[in-house]
Amino acid sequence: GPRDRSIDQHSRRCGARGGTAEERAAMAWSKLNPCALVSHVLFKTGALLTYLFCEFFSDNFVVNFVVLSLFLACDFWTVKNVSGRFLVGLRWWHEVNEDGSSQWKFESLDEEGLKTVDSFEKRVFWTTTYATPPIWLVFGIITFVRFHFTYLIIVFLALTLSCSNLFGYVKASRDQSKQLSDMLGTAKAFSAVRNLI
Repeated sequence: GPRDRSIDQHSRRCGARGGTAEERAAMAWSKLNPCALVSHVLFKTGALLTYLFCEFFSDNFVVNFVVLSLFLACDFWTVKNVSGRFLVGLRWWHEVNEDGSSQWKFESLDEEGLKTVDSFEKRVFWTTTYATPPIWLVFGIITFVRFHFTYLIIVFLALTLSCSNLFGYVKASRDQSKQLSDMLGTAKAFSAVRNLI
């Protein structure tokens, strides 16, 4: 399908090479997306901290649920529609066809465009995207042990949204898909050797 306009614009803006040292420095700065980066981290952090400390400020589950749902929804929307495009040059979406079947679609900058992605922003994006589901899983285990079963609804919602973004972007990224495939292959080989021993 046609490449997303914002990704194309980002590629054209960042794809040039050469020039003086000042021009290269200006170009490097133009590649940075501080608003997208801050938003990407802010909503994740806000949701996690709110979940940890909400009961210190309110024992009303409905209020806490609404506030946390807003943080989670903002995080999901930001990662899916903003930070993924500008920080790593990827996007994914889900479509429902006329016959009722569903289809996942993925797009990425070409290899030349991906070279323009800032390494720091890329590292922050993938680190936080991979780390968020395990953190929520730990919160879920702690919540279950403490018998706060109503708050497991929030954990389930957070896991669903964060895992959806993780799955979508891993599938959209050839590099990440290859790394996961290599890791799975190594794990299978290690398991096979252990079985032989």
